[in-house]
This record gives sequence, structure tokens and C-alpha cells, in this order.
Amino acid sequence: MDCADIALIVLAAGLGSRFGADKLSVPLDGLPVGLHIAHTSNSIDFGWRFAICSPASSLTPRYVEYGFTVIDNANPEAGQAHSLHLAIRAAEDTDAKALLVTLADMPFVTEGLLRKIAAFPTMAASYNGRNAMPPVLFPRTHWAGLLNMQGDAGGRSLLHAAQKVEASAAELRDIDVPDDLVRPADA
Repeated sequence: MDCADIALIVLAAGLGSRFGADKLSVPLDGLPVGLHIAHTSNSIDFGWRFAICSPASSLTPRYVEYGFTVIDNANPEAGQAHSLHLAIRAAEDTDAKALLVTLADMPFVTEGLLRKIAAFPTMAASYNGRNAMPPVLFPRTHWAGLLNMQGDAGGRSLLHAAQKVEASAAELRDIDVPDDLVRPADA
């Protein structure tokens, strides 16, 4: 699939309760955790870019600098599915053929991985053949199903038939607790 036909989505409205602070604003290698995916994807010509953020997010102006349309999620406690619903509603007003969903707390995703996932009709990352996980590409035909998801399940139930692209453990690391900032890449 051509990246110009894809809406890039960054889900960045999580509560971060296990971290104990705004984990997306914590510096990591000179950039806030939550902006790594925006920086990594900057050289890919996605047709649309949406960041779903909490209304008070300090990263909102920075996402705008990276060319994202920021959508406020005033109800982040409703879970990841609610953020995904907001993204889908915004993308429905575009000609996008697919959504490439990424998570702002996964700062180690590479441009190469994003490009591989964007190349197929339904694609998700995987490590050692484990379950499909973000980043994940959902074609427009899946959007109605995604709108039925609730809580933090996101689109997990729709991924059973997704093709998987192998990614390294380092690429798929997420930041949930402060120790994740210093955890070795192979952990």
C-alpha cells in the first residue's frame, strides 16, 4: 500500500498510572518518550497524521510541529479503544484506505518497521512469532469492527488473520514503569 493512502495514528492519551508521572514527557535520548514515534515517522509521506492526546498534554504543540492533527481525548480513562474510536472518526473524513496505529509509549519503533507494516493490507508487528501487536495497519474495511471494541483491548481481536512482520524485542519495547527507561534492549 502507498503511504500516501494511510493515516498514521499515534495513541498518546493513556493515563500512565504505572509510571507515576507523565511518562510521555520524560526525556529519552534527547526527546520526550511520546515524540519518538513522531520523529521516526517524519520522513515517511503518510497522507494524514493524527495524534490522540489528553487535553492538557504538554506534547500537543510538538505533535503539531511534526504535522499531526491533534485530537483531544477528554475521557482517557475509557481506555485505548476510546482513543482508537476518536482516530477512526477523524480518519473517516479523509480518503485514507488504512490506519497505521502506533503507541506513543513505544519509542524504539524504527522507520524500517513502519515501512514494512505499511506495505501490506493488514499487517502487525510480532516478536518470535508471538501475538500480533502495534504498530498495526488496519484497512478501512476493519474500521467498523474497531468501533465495536471497548476498554484497552484496542483491535486485538481483529488481528488473528493479520500478516505478521518480525520485529526485534528492542523495537517493540514500551515504557510502562521508570525502570523501562533503562532496561536492556534484549530484556
